[in-house]
Amino acid sequence: MADADKSIYGRKVFFVGANATFESQVVERLRLMEYEVYAINDYRKAKPYLRKYADSICFCIAESQLTHKGWHNFIKSFENENVFHPLDMGVILPPLPDEKKENFISGLQLDVGVFTHTPDMETLFHEIVKAMDAKNAKGMRKYIRANCLTEPQADLLWLKDNRMFKLKIIDISSVGIAAKLSTGQANAVFINQIIEGVTLNLKSVQVGVDIKISAIKDAGDFLLVVIMFTTTTLPDAINKIRGYIGENLNETLRSSIRNSDLDRTDYEKLES
Repeated sequence: MADADKSIYGRKVFFVGANATFESQVVERLRLMEYEVYAINDYRKAKPYLRKYADSICFCIAESQLTHKGWHNFIKSFENENVFHPLDMGVILPPLPDEKKENFISGLQLDVGVFTHTPDMETLFHEIVKAMDAKNAKGMRKYIRANCLTEPQADLLWLKDNRMFKLKIIDISSVGIAAKLSTGQANAVFINQIIEGVTLNLKSVQVGVDIKISAIKDAGDFLLVVIMFTTTTLPDAINKIRGYIGENLNETLRSSIRNSDLDRTDYEKLES
């Protein structure tokens, strides 16, 4: 991707070796900030993902699964495959003596930077955000969207004049929705209409929102309704929507490589 494109569309960010604590304290928080981030817990799954999205940013959390030598060799191995040349790599290390830290990073191309994972997670978090932004992680893309067409339960429900209306969600962001409305229900909505107390069902998540109908377009077999959340929708509801979007994107990514082989390279025995 050209630099100009990166500045417009942003980039995916992967955290390889992320445990549950790191995912809850860092990754989930980044999702709430509208970054498109993914956690890869098992380093052996990293390359199948990253080969599909080589123009991404990758942080390796070199704390478990491999020794420091193994992580060094793992990171170095990316430099030997042409497909990964667009990838920007960074590493997050536990506190190490200067000599061991220098020995680890020696010979590695770490364009995103080197970070230390200390109990002060707030400092680490802000350093990661700064590094991501420097590499156009977000760019001008303000809101990420999740496709809901294959989601069995993704709809909007509300009651009007003792009649229940239901719209199937096509996709969703933290600011609005694109939804399907059957032509037989055309009188259910109109442009600039505000509807309060709408129930939003997203898989196992149920959220109460207030909405405004922004546009209605004829899509042939159905009406495409563009819906915006109003300012009266509570922040907690928006955060639940963001959480769903993050999980939806991660599941889509997992599905894309579900049958891929694990990386079986023994990085402990490689000589870098």
